Amino acid sequence: MLDYTVDGSPVHVTFNDGLGDNTSVRFNDGLQTITAKRFINCSSIESLTIPSTVTEVGMEAFSGCRNLREVTMNEGLQKISSHSFCECSSLESITVPSTVAVIGDSSFNSCRNLREVTLNNGLEEIGARAFFHCESLEWIRIPSTVNEIGNSAFYGCSNLREVEMNGVGQYIKSDIFRNCLSLEKIVFPSISYRLENNIQTSHWEDLEDKLNEVRGVVQWESDKLFVSRAMHHNWDDIRRDLGRITRLVSYYELKEATTTFELALWKFQLDQADTSNNTNRSAYRMDVPGPVKDTMLQYVGCN
Repeated sequence: MLDYTVDGSPVHVTFNDGLGDNTSVRFNDGLQTITAKRFINCSSIESLTIPSTVTEVGMEAFSGCRNLREVTMNEGLQKISSHSFCECSSLESITVPSTVAVIGDSSFNSCRNLREVTLNNGLEEIGARAFFHCESLEWIRIPSTVNEIGNSAFYGCSNLREVEMNGVGQYIKSDIFRNCLSLEKIVFPSISYRLENNIQTSHWEDLEDKLNEVRGVVQWESDKLFVSRAMHHNWDDIRRDLGRITRLVSYYELKEATTTFELALWKFQLDQADTSNNTNRSAYRMDVPGPVKDTMLQYVGCN
């Protein structure tokens, strides 16, 4: 084992075979930032542990570490800067902690063996070319908290087959899945779940007609809303059509809520009638006033 300091913090480096190859790097707690280009092109590093005190991995910090296979990131990390792990061609999986808000431009660019990527709620931005040419990636989940995805973020992920999109970010570039030749569909589980709940509680025939009017490029099948062959569609069109569907679903949710509210009011009044031994129960029914309903339904833009 070799001990030395990086940015004022102790670092333990273990040589597994005594020859200086197969090196594992573990930073001690207390380090806050791994500065830019600190381990650039260190081809002997195979494993890396980043402690919870580190808030930022600097630009190109581990770029070109071709034999880096395992990276452990702990909660507390906030930013993975641009090109941090670019061309780490042996890296196979990565879990990004929920404290990370930003994955910078080209962070995992050309990590060609990266098969598994776990992104957690809390992530807000995926930079341009962040997963450019990650050719082994087959599936990825985008958290609902992501509001921005930069140009060509997943460009050339040739084995990417399905994307689970849990939100509809406001700033998503149209070419994020360009040249993803195996991409079959993007699914939207959150709005799908809400739509399915509406189907169970509302008149499906009426809802289906309206859904067909507004869904555009978005398809509905087997309880899922999705876009097939997504790389052929403009993301602005997808976001527009999903917005229409979301407003439609909100309308029926609110409509169902007003009915439930009326029943709750009626039950309250019936309880009062029972307490006073009044037998004229029908006189106690209460409706939400029409103007109130209209105002509530206008709020979601679907009246």
